[in-house]
Amino acid sequence: MNQSNPKNYLASEKAYFDLIEDHFNESSGSYTEKTSAFARFVPRQAIGYFLVRNEIFKEIVSVHGSILDFGAYRGASFFTWLQLSAIYEPYNHTRKIVGFDSFEGFPKMGENDKGAEGHDLSMKRKGGMAFDGLQEIQKGLELFDSNRPLGHIKKGSIVKGVLPGVFESYLGDHQETIISLANIGLGLYEPVVELLKLIKPRLIKGSIIVFEDLNQATWPGETKALFEVFEPQDISLKRLPICPQISWMKIEA
Repeated sequence: MNQSNPKNYLASEKAYFDLIEDHFNESSGSYTEKTSAFARFVPRQAIGYFLVRNEIFKEIVSVHGSILDFGAYRGASFFTWLQLSAIYEPYNHTRKIVGFDSFEGFPKMGENDKGAEGHDLSMKRKGGMAFDGLQEIQKGLELFDSNRPLGHIKKGSIVKGVLPGVFESYLGDHQETIISLANIGLGLYEPVVELLKLIKPRLIKGSIIVFEDLNQATWPGETKALFEVFEPQDISLKRLPICPQISWMKIEA
């Protein structure tokens, strides 16, 4: 919830977020027993995110190329793509899933990132959503590899650095890159517009760009960036009612 506008939630929902962690910690059973019953402990909002990403992933199973996750943060989307790849295409050793993040939080805010009045803007500051957890993510990758087919062949990796510069350097080192899916989890105009310019030549028919902040008054920069890089007639956005924040665009030609 701390990544969302608290005004979007009822008082009862806010109370739920405060109490569900205690319920998990106080409940009987081992970690494995509890996670086998994860639907009891995971907020419906988080399940909604997972389900919509599942639907998106199914659309690119037959599309060749890498999955790039921009703004990996604590790994919610990054590890979802990894898990779904292990389930749907366990022997696709050419599918690379790469997460990018500085882990230092937001850089400075530009004029194009000012949100509408009345919206919670507390996160929109230099250093907002910083996460000193690269080692945690790396440990998660090690554990993930131990529980998947072909775990000896590297599938997931994290590239630390400030976007878009670190991605431009990545492309220089990986000129083989074809993009089947790009997940945009940044919300800010300047990095997103530059990333979209870098991504565009690497897309093929069937590639998908996932957006987490389009048409949201709190994060206007992402929408502005999209319309600066793609012509309106080329933009066809899909969404599912189970998760209103996420939308995606498939390259059709």
